[in-house]
Amino acid sequence: MILDQNGDLVWFKEYATTYNLNIQSFRGEDYLTFWAGNDGIGGHGDGTYYMLNSQYEEVYKIRGVGDLPADMHEFHITRDDTAVFALYDTQPADLRAVGGPENGWIYDGVFQEVDVETNKLLFQWRASDHFKFTDGYRGLEERGTSKDVPWDFFHINSIDKDFRGNFLVSSRYMSCLTYVDGRTGDVIWRLGGKHNSFQEMPNGTATKMKWQHHARFHTESGVGDSESTPRRSITLFDNSSRGKGDVERTSRGLFVDIDEQNMTVQVRHEYWNPLPISSQSQGSLQVLENGNILVGYGYNAAWTEFSMDGEVLCQVHFGPAGGFGSGNIISYRTFKHHWIGKPTSFPDVAYAETHVAVSWNGATEVSTWVLEGIEDLNHSSSQVGFVAVSVVPKTGFETDIPVPADMPYQRLRVLALDLNGEVLCQTTPVDWNPKQFRDEVLVVPGDSELLHHGDEGKVLLLVLIPLATALAGYLLWLGRERLRLSLLMETLHRLSGRKSKHESWLPLRSSEEFEEVDGLEDLEESGSLSHSDHHGRYSERESRPQA
Repeated sequence: MILDQNGDLVWFKEYATTYNLNIQSFRGEDYLTFWAGNDGIGGHGDGTYYMLNSQYEEVYKIRGVGDLPADMHEFHITRDDTAVFALYDTQPADLRAVGGPENGWIYDGVFQEVDVETNKLLFQWRASDHFKFTDGYRGLEERGTSKDVPWDFFHINSIDKDFRGNFLVSSRYMSCLTYVDGRTGDVIWRLGGKHNSFQEMPNGTATKMKWQHHARFHTESGVGDSESTPRRSITLFDNSSRGKGDVERTSRGLFVDIDEQNMTVQVRHEYWNPLPISSQSQGSLQVLENGNILVGYGYNAAWTEFSMDGEVLCQVHFGPAGGFGSGNIISYRTFKHHWIGKPTSFPDVAYAETHVAVSWNGATEVSTWVLEGIEDLNHSSSQVGFVAVSVVPKTGFETDIPVPADMPYQRLRVLALDLNGEVLCQTTPVDWNPKQFRDEVLVVPGDSELLHHGDEGKVLLLVLIPLATALAGYLLWLGRERLRLSLLMETLHRLSGRKSKHESWLPLRSSEEFEEVDGLEDLEESGSLSHSDHHGRYSERESRPQA
């Protein structure tokens, strides 16, 4: 789902289990990209990569080539407008070197580069072709004995492609970054791990990363993006902890400079959460356009924005800090981007006796809501002659519009305006009967085509986190009273079943009855929603490795 800078919901949609929601550019157009599928396969997943345009339409769906399961850890659009992503392939292997059987089994760490439009395979790389099983830090842990319980010796979790056409690969269980030749697949160098290629500067800690995630090359003002300079920068999230009874160490964001000519590495900046936070899996680091740093804590429901030199600017928890370390509410990665959303549906509207509640899922350009009325005793289909009844600024995901007690009109509709006062859309007029609205609520779902839809508007700065876990944290963060208002439309829609595009009448319940029907009482007592329970099963148990 997408939140704005105030923490208010902007867009959400259910897709089974989702990971790695991001905004990426493909051929000059921004897309929402994410993975959805089954994440319960030994610390990785089998699913599909989705690319949605600004209308939230599915334009591309990408799967692994050669019947390999597309994994949730990475989906990255390269500078060449290709897609690279991670896969886990079950293969037989001789594990005697690490105390396992001769006829053992592994999850091989694989990545593929494909053509986005055709899904044609362009390049493929396998960790088992270049790494020894003894290079890693994770033991067998009673795995590898059969095809049903393969051993994950590498655990690939991020891939980046640079201007040379080579790849930067992060391996959690090797605790290293690997620079891979994009033509031959050969390993050019390793940063960290048992076979580190770089010399650490005095008192440095760059090569001491452990169980890291989300490694990216960083380019600034052309430095490190040409053959003329050997100096390059890399950012990553250093988990430093793995869980499973290992020593808990504080996680950090890490910004390092490497010199490929002298083969030296130096820490430029470290980013430490003031709590501090130890994340045993997942996590991200993003360099924002203004130079700030956004660190997402993955296994823990938090993100922090820092200045480039490490000053904390904004700290956000979307789940209670008391639950950190449980894995009940997680966000694999957290990103902050500009995004303009122009959905192809009407707003959702609920009409009651004294107010109208309106929301428009995914619309970023709405500045003002206008309730209009018309005296239309003949109930004509005319769109002419409406006058403004109430005008209110958009507030949060759902806005409450008051209805005057002496309102004389027989038909109502709602208009969405942008910052310039231009009409973005108008809803279908509905009949207004104050007596009937005393006991009932009229729900008009917004799943039909717009009458008006503008193209101009202000870009909003958005924070993105996966729906399946972050929705629970978001609701907890807003608090119970605000939750009742924010969930009004969603509750009414679910009660009505949203089976058709026509309006639905619902009995108006007392607040106690309303909470029991919607499950709000359970939410208050348990502190989470069912989505977080699903991800709770993703925590490490039964010797399953983490993402």
